[in-house]
Amino acid sequence: MGDAAGIGPEIIVKAMQDPATTKDLDVIVVGDARILKISASQLKSHLTIEICTSPQEGNYTPGILNVIDLNNVPEQLYAAGKVDPVTGRSAVEYIESAVKFALDGAVDAIASAPVNKEAMHQGGAPFAGVTELIAHLVGSKQFQLVSIFGKVRLFLVTNHVSLRTALDAITKETVLEKLRRTREDLKDFGIQDGVIAVAALNPHGGEGGSMGTEEVKEIIPAMDAARKEGIRAIGPFPADTIFVQAKKGAFDAVLAMYHDQGNIASKLMDFGAGVTVVTGLPIIRTSVAHGTAFDIAGQGIAAPDTFIAAIKTAGEIAVKRGLVH
Repeated sequence: MGDAAGIGPEIIVKAMQDPATTKDLDVIVVGDARILKISASQLKSHLTIEICTSPQEGNYTPGILNVIDLNNVPEQLYAAGKVDPVTGRSAVEYIESAVKFALDGAVDAIASAPVNKEAMHQGGAPFAGVTELIAHLVGSKQFQLVSIFGKVRLFLVTNHVSLRTALDAITKETVLEKLRRTREDLKDFGIQDGVIAVAALNPHGGEGGSMGTEEVKEIIPAMDAARKEGIRAIGPFPADTIFVQAKKGAFDAVLAMYHDQGNIASKLMDFGAGVTVVTGLPIIRTSVAHGTAFDIAGQGIAAPDTFIAAIKTAGEIAVKRGLVH
């Protein structure tokens, strides 16, 4: 359900009201039934909320919103749109429960509503974000976040670190390993040996070393080594032009060097439909590419499109992995 004080409850109710969400999927929510009922009432929803103790108990028929109710948000403390350690900790508990179901094989995939990192930290979780929390829960150290914005599949060499740390991390070994991982991760999207466009780190691709040497010393040697392994890496392209072609579908993936280099451009292109996928885990997890939107939480105006896309993407990956048919 994500952070109860954010737009998660609202977009869940709206998503479950849309027949397209459950056309080929059985969807069950791990969250707090009381908060979902508040959202359903505010939205004058026709959904019937039914509480279950396991996914197997769900009544997967139209008009039913199945909930595994952790009952962990005291109603007297609940306030939409506020950072609160209670809802931060509750959101972590939803993730912990959902991951256990996935590891046990009770569900095929997880789609997360947004979690507020500040509230999560105030609630006692010592992780940079939900991705790192899930990786800890499943015991995975080799994971990466893939963002999908329209035709763009964005992979990152570095992610949630400072820019200074990111710059130091751009080495031949790091870039080569990310190229290997990206080729493998594209298989989750049904793409074998996809074309990976690599973004340069420096302006104008470094201009042969006059605007920075990372391309010459680290990135190009990594790409040369990758091509010897059969990886279809092209570039490096200047970061201010690579997404113009990516938006047209010219590549199967873009590998950007650091967080903002990739995400600013991608979110400007198709923020309303952005979905993130965590690869390198023994379970499937997708999420929305936006945050908890505390500024509009509880007002009934949040759009569910991105969350619907996250749910459907989770199901599509499960099918491609052969988990469901």
